[in-house]
Amino acid sequence: MGYFIRLLLALVIAVVLLPGKALSQELDWLEQRTERFVILYTSGDHQTADEYAGFVDSIYDEVSAIFGHQTRTPVTLRLYPSLERYYELNPLARGLPGVVAHADFRRHEVVVIVPQTWSQTPDEIQNNVRHELAHIVIADLSDNRLNAAFHEGLAQYVEHPSRELEAKIRLLQLAFDENRLFTWSDLDDRDTVYSHPEISYPQSLSMVAFLVERYSFAKVREFLTVTARSSGYRSALQRAFDASPGELERQWREWLPSYLSGGYRRNALTAYDLSAVETLLEQGRYAEAERELKTALDWLRESGQSETLQEAEDLLDRSVEGQRAESLASEARAALASGDYDRAAGLVAQAQHMYAALGDTRQDAVLSAYAQRARRGMRAIELLNEARSQAGALLYPRAREAADAAAAEFLAIGDRARAEEALVLREFLDERQSLLGALLLLLGVGGIAVSVLRRLTGAETEAW
Repeated sequence: MGYFIRLLLALVIAVVLLPGKALSQELDWLEQRTERFVILYTSGDHQTADEYAGFVDSIYDEVSAIFGHQTRTPVTLRLYPSLERYYELNPLARGLPGVVAHADFRRHEVVVIVPQTWSQTPDEIQNNVRHELAHIVIADLSDNRLNAAFHEGLAQYVEHPSRELEAKIRLLQLAFDENRLFTWSDLDDRDTVYSHPEISYPQSLSMVAFLVERYSFAKVREFLTVTARSSGYRSALQRAFDASPGELERQWREWLPSYLSGGYRRNALTAYDLSAVETLLEQGRYAEAERELKTALDWLRESGQSETLQEAEDLLDRSVEGQRAESLASEARAALASGDYDRAAGLVAQAQHMYAALGDTRQDAVLSAYAQRARRGMRAIELLNEARSQAGALLYPRAREAADAAAAEFLAIGDRARAEEALVLREFLDERQSLLGALLLLLGVGGIAVSVLRRLTGAETEAW
């Protein structure tokens, strides 16, 4: 949980931690300006300031476009050189372990503690700014009257997909399974929101995602402006969505399982995140990928994201081909089990071709073993047929040799039924060969007896 709190607090806290403090007197701040921002930093962070200067204006334009509102400029971005210096100037933050960033709407300022971002990816670093700037814009539109839960839910919703999203969904699933979700009324209390971030953050994100998906982002933005003129979140929800808060919460709970099962990858503001589907395909989990993609395609068609739609359709083709390859491999295994070696060989060849086209090598060893078994089975059948043919021609020694070889091959590949056939044939041939030997012996003895008899008879006649 500590790790997740750190992730969350990297994106949190639209509060004034130390109002009125003359920060410029506490540290020797250097200044770098962009079109939209004044970046304040200390002497050791010039390169970091340059890096932020490279993307903060585009994030400002992006967030402004999302909400249809340009907050006043310049916005201050303050880059703290250490957590301890941050705590010195913001002592109330000591009760928030792991804090990385916050937004102060009164100062019109986004704060980032630079060392706290060192383990973050570039996307996560930009999300820090995106999230905190969204807090400032949301405060503008709602006259800072929006409650903490919807504030945090919206700020998270505008983030770009990153590894943090998967961590949040795992915690939300756990809270759902253990029946520990908060009521919406519970989350009207900011202390509840900030003291239980492992539940409140992913839950608030899901609440906003539900409202966006069910009613549109435009309606959610309207909810912000209505909040500025409302007595509380309940009346604002009623006016914006024409439904009671209780009814909205009921709908959200019914919708939540679909969100947890993959719907969380849908976002009206960014392209559908297909990375999880790509991972499933890389792991050869083709059926799971297809289920994910069918959900994605319905949403993508409605959202008009043509480029992502084409990518999803291509991935769907891949998932279908993967399942076909799996089916062929399964059919080959069944054909081997039933002793249909010719068919098995053909199915294996098809499966190998399809897996090769997919670039999936995980089944190579198995399919090679299937192919070898099929070849041995076909050869064993040839030997058995050869034994029968030679037996018909009374070539018993050669027939017996072929039957022995066939039996050995069938036993090696586990085909006991046909091995028994070959052994029965060999036994038959042994009997025939023994009978033939006995017959030949009798014929030989008989021939000798006739010869002796003839000699005796001839001798008597002669003597007579």
